[in-house]
Amino acid sequence: MAKKAHAAPGRPGRAAVKTGRRARAITAASTAAIALVAVTVTATGAVAQGGAAGSGGPRRIGTAPRVPAGATVTGATASGTTLHLSVNLAPRDPQSLADFVTAVSTPGNAQYHHYLAKGQFAAVFGPTRATIAGVSQALKAAGLSPGRVSPDGLSIPVTATAAQASHAFGTGFRDVRLKDGTTDYLNTSAPSLPANVASSVTGIVGLSSINTVSSHHSAVRRASRHSSATATATVSGRSSRTVTPHTYTPALCADFTGSGLTDGTDYYSPGKLAGAYGMTSSATAGAGQTVAVFELENVDAGSIAAYQSCVGTSTSVSRVYVDTTAGAGAPATDGSVGVESALDIEDLIGLVPGAAVIDYQGPDAASATDQNVLDVYQRMVTDDQAQVISTSWGECEAVESSATANAENTVFAEAAAQGQSVVAASGDDGSSDCYRATGSTAKAVDDPASQPYVTGVGGTTMTTSGSTTTQTTWGNASGGTGGGVSSRWAPVVYQGGVATTTKRAVPDVSALADPADGYPIYFQDDSQSASPVPGLIGGTSGAAPTWAAAIVQANAGTACQTNGQVGFLNNALYKAARSSYPTNFWDVTSGDNSVYATGYTAAAGYDEVTGLGSPKEAGLTTALCAAKGTAATGASTFHPLSSPKRLLDTRNGTGWGLSSIPTTKPLVAGGTAPVKIEGAGGIPSSGVTAVVLNLTVTGTTGAGSLIAWADGTSKPATSNLNWTGASQTIAASATVKVAGDGVVDLYTSSTTHLIADVQGYYTSGTTGSTYTALTPARLLDTRSKVGISTTSKISNAVVSLKVRGHGGVPTAATSVVLNLTATQTVGGGYLEAYPEGATRPTASNVNWSATGTTIPNLVVVPVGSDGNVSIYVHGTSHVIADVSGYFSTSGSAFHTVTPLRLLDTRQTTALGAGKTLALQISGRDAIPSTGVKAVVLTVTVTGTTGSGYLTAWADGGSRPTASNLNWVQGKTIGNQVMVPVGSDGKVDFYTNSTTNVIADVAGYIS
Repeated sequence: MAKKAHAAPGRPGRAAVKTGRRARAITAASTAAIALVAVTVTATGAVAQGGAAGSGGPRRIGTAPRVPAGATVTGATASGTTLHLSVNLAPRDPQSLADFVTAVSTPGNAQYHHYLAKGQFAAVFGPTRATIAGVSQALKAAGLSPGRVSPDGLSIPVTATAAQASHAFGTGFRDVRLKDGTTDYLNTSAPSLPANVASSVTGIVGLSSINTVSSHHSAVRRASRHSSATATATVSGRSSRTVTPHTYTPALCADFTGSGLTDGTDYYSPGKLAGAYGMTSSATAGAGQTVAVFELENVDAGSIAAYQSCVGTSTSVSRVYVDTTAGAGAPATDGSVGVESALDIEDLIGLVPGAAVIDYQGPDAASATDQNVLDVYQRMVTDDQAQVISTSWGECEAVESSATANAENTVFAEAAAQGQSVVAASGDDGSSDCYRATGSTAKAVDDPASQPYVTGVGGTTMTTSGSTTTQTTWGNASGGTGGGVSSRWAPVVYQGGVATTTKRAVPDVSALADPADGYPIYFQDDSQSASPVPGLIGGTSGAAPTWAAAIVQANAGTACQTNGQVGFLNNALYKAARSSYPTNFWDVTSGDNSVYATGYTAAAGYDEVTGLGSPKEAGLTTALCAAKGTAATGASTFHPLSSPKRLLDTRNGTGWGLSSIPTTKPLVAGGTAPVKIEGAGGIPSSGVTAVVLNLTVTGTTGAGSLIAWADGTSKPATSNLNWTGASQTIAASATVKVAGDGVVDLYTSSTTHLIADVQGYYTSGTTGSTYTALTPARLLDTRSKVGISTTSKISNAVVSLKVRGHGGVPTAATSVVLNLTATQTVGGGYLEAYPEGATRPTASNVNWSATGTTIPNLVVVPVGSDGNVSIYVHGTSHVIADVSGYFSTSGSAFHTVTPLRLLDTRQTTALGAGKTLALQISGRDAIPSTGVKAVVLTVTVTGTTGSGYLTAWADGGSRPTASNLNWVQGKTIGNQVMVPVGSDGKVDFYTNSTTNVIADVAGYIS
């Protein structure tokens, strides 16, 4: 069947001037069944079509592609049509791969910048030999001839006819005629494989050919009338040649300086561009580094040589051919073919002439398939020759198949694990990235710029006059920076608090892209000259290699040479923005990307137009090449704060957003809020092992849960706070391990505002206090005159609670651990606990939002000089306070652990009313088998069958009269407890009402 390039849909006016976007037909596939869980991929799971998982029955993988709007089915695909497929495999442990990428990208993690060595990926994270053999055997049994697995173990190539593929994968094929007259084919059903191997397959690429990919550059305009004398002196034909450079001239040669155009207004020379972004401009910039460019076309060697001569460089430029050969494809002689490659390579030559450039060239865009595209990316990564990869090609995310996107995702995760940085142009169609492919003006973003392990690069307009440079969004009738919100990828951790969108936001950063003040290049156009022609060009195709050059320069600098190459960029980029935004980025605050329809508008801080903005190289190099740092470990002592300090409040922007530009948007469902601990709120800038936070959700939009953990480590399968509906305000205490970068992460499963108040912290030093666990005792119960002389509810008043000398608390106690409970509430309200005699804080400990609520929370509060603690009641409620321990100079030290779920009766049997359950603590999750005196747990009850309470105590002892959790029917309630551990290493749980009980460990006392 003849293949045709898809023609771009016509559009009067602004569409007519766009060139350089040669669409090509590519082979796509069905939705992937598996994707990396690290980035919370929205991939369709495999659907059983007969036969249980693990059996040999067929199992569908993903879904079938849809016939595009306006397309017509013309009949069955010819049975002899040749399909070039790849069966793509999942890593052996996707979560472990994702965790590794996070670890090597997070300062303070023990694995920071300890990347995989070349060729190591397959053995560490690739599918097992047994998995590869099993899938290969299944393909053979289906009548196919699988090829040799890729070096990373992630894909098995298969060449088959449509008839063979139909039989093997249980799908038919049909031809469709698109609106532009192009004929393509697609599979009619999701492919199937035996169930015992289907779970190892992420997708099969090559079953459909309805998609487009394009380069992201503008039309080229002539810089000047070309001088044949100059061409004769510097270029010999269009063949590769050695150029003897004159002195490095970042301002370029007379072809540009004598053109009558102004550097910094009509175009940007390498020197002027480097100066604008604070980059080094020298003949050795980037020395010792290698950068690779992705291309789907030939490049004219003579044009590269002409540019080298003009700028006075001798940069090494080599080619690697993937699925093609030298001399194949259309020649780069018509002013269109080769322009993208020339822009990418020449931009890099001008900015990092000391680096080596490798051009990874696939088949021509007009005939390349999805498999070709994937092959090129995979070769760039498995070769592992380049520290930085730049791509200026992409396609509308909504058009690309999920199988292809997920296969790319794994390859880019592999790159991150190896320490390779990947940057991609975000597209030139503004907010309507699908316009070229489908004619749709709906909001859409470009792949691979939207990939979670890729840095998406948008575009700006820039003008320099004297020492003043201004920068705005690139967006006008002829094109504009791509940007928006992904339809595929869930929110990513690194964008937490910066891009408060419900999916991954694009782009991440930006650089010069406007062709009106763009990039000087040489290109070949036989209709104009027999020799390379000087021209000016723009598009995000120029912005991507500019950012690649910035990374190359950082890698070549002393800091990165000492601390390791940048690697996966995005974690460090967003950390740099949170810590010192004006130092590291040039914020672009005006303009929009409304090219074909109303798009997004630039604003202060991050936006879906120019991302974080353009680079300020000096500050970014410091941030990207940061020293490793070391996480504090070992036995820890406690330091209470005299008054709780608020570190995060999404309602007013406290700790939320960029360092100088807060946001007041809530944390979105599935989003993560990084909270700086070390150096904030009176906490030391180093040596902190854990922090005690009071976490509050308010303005909830539905049921949800919150998880807190050390930044740069794997998100645990535990929870710290749970809520059951909308419009709730609920708080819970959490002791959270602090990573080497001094940050903790907070994740919520549903959209909500979030508050984090610090009560105290642990350090590895001995200057703090240590803990002594007590048998829980009730110090206050306003319902029954315990600790108070009345049985009336407290309304907007302070209760003075005697602590020292009561419930086992000695006079030497400096802080006390109380379980506070509000019950029989009237309306909304809150409790605040603080040392008597101190100023009442602005942070609350227990919150409620409705009449009849019963809700507890653990607090760690310093004791006043008179031995008392004050409890302020805002609103009306009965109050209960149970003491479970205290801090002094004579207790035992605290030890952090990685959060782990130790108990979940939902997996067994609910704890019955009046029943007691013993839970083994010692010897589990890095907890010693002996010597443990107390344990810090988050205990949650769910599936409650009536009102009730839970009590925790040391196994072997008598059950105390105090409680740790209280609830009413139907509620899910959690609370932190610090409970003594029995001599047998166990703790007991008692409930007076049948419920499921969950227990997650955060640390222990020994």
